[in-house]
Amino acid sequence: MAQTVPGALKVSNDVIADLAGYAALECYGVVGMAVTDQQEGVVHLLPTYRLRKGIDVSTHKGAVSVDLHVIVENGVNIASVSANLESAVKFILNQIAELSNVEVRVHVEGMRTR
Repeated sequence: MAQTVPGALKVSNDVIADLAGYAALECYGVVGMAVTDQQEGVVHLLPTYRLRKGIDVSTHKGAVSVDLHVIVENGVNIASVSANLESAVKFILNQIAELSNVEVRVHVEGMRTR
C-alpha cells in the first residue's frame, strides 16, 4: 500500500521537455520534433535522442507553458493531431510530474511522409 510522503516535488524544465517529447512521439500523425536553423531558415527533423531541442518549457506564476515544434505526417487532420497532442502531453505531465496547470501550444513546422 502506498503512503503519502510529506514534501515538495521539483521537476526541471529538461525533464518536462523529455516527458512532453516522448508523449508527442506516441501520438498518431506526429513524425517527430523539429528545430529551425536560424541562419538558413530551414526546419530539421530531430532524432529521438535530441527531442528537447524542439520543445520550449517556461514557467510563470506557477503555470507551466510547453511549446512543441512538430512535424506531422502528410494527409492527417492537423487540428485533430494538435488536440490529441495537447491532451497527451497534459496527461503525462499530470501523471508523472504531478503538474496540473500546464498550457500546451503546438507549432506545426512541416509535413512529411513516413
